[in-house]
Amino acid sequence: MLIDLHVHTTLSSDSNVLPESYLEAASQGPTPLGAICFTEHRLFPTDPDLDRNYADLAERFGVRIFKGIEADTDLGHLLIFGVTRELRRRFDLEARMHRAQLMIEMVHGEGGVAIPAHPFRDSGYGSRLDDLLARLGPALSAIEAINGQNTHEQNVAAIMACEKLGLTAVAGSDAHFASTKWFMTCATQLEREVATVEELCAELRAGRARPFQFHHPYPARA
Repeated sequence: MLIDLHVHTTLSSDSNVLPESYLEAASQGPTPLGAICFTEHRLFPTDPDLDRNYADLAERFGVRIFKGIEADTDLGHLLIFGVTRELRRRFDLEARMHRAQLMIEMVHGEGGVAIPAHPFRDSGYGSRLDDLLARLGPALSAIEAINGQNTHEQNVAAIMACEKLGLTAVAGSDAHFASTKWFMTCATQLEREVATVEELCAELRAGRARPFQFHHPYPARA
């Protein structure tokens, strides 16, 4: 099953894309996506109307929709899946500069997964992965090894870190637009089908995931 773990819609201030634009693109082509995670910047929407809209879109296009968040920490951006009521109570997810170690530990304790996004681009995670792993143990189990908006060198650095430290490598487009330069560039391939965020977290925590790149090259920043 292919899933894009890192996508932004109009709910993120730096994107103007409606969810259905992504769903339409994801359902077409020789290698369609099975699911998309909308990971808005510092926002985990809880609006029931939005959830109903996502359910309708998922049924219409045959692509599952999961919600995560791209949180802001003192080390950089952190993708979180499995956001619980307790996590929302403990953290103001719309705030900036959360303590990375505390947040990762809390997410893991709640059964979720916290994944450093683009750790070698605009991030302090990459240079601290050894220390973080020593401190956090299994709470830090994966990093975004391929990001669709990274340079080739930034992705190679992340892949090498995964190999060195035994972390699970995942991939996400980091799409802010629905064009082929931004979306359907890369994804995460899961060994098993998942139908819920809880099942997604279980697969990621078990390491049953690897990066997948579509045939057209993912874009590299100059």
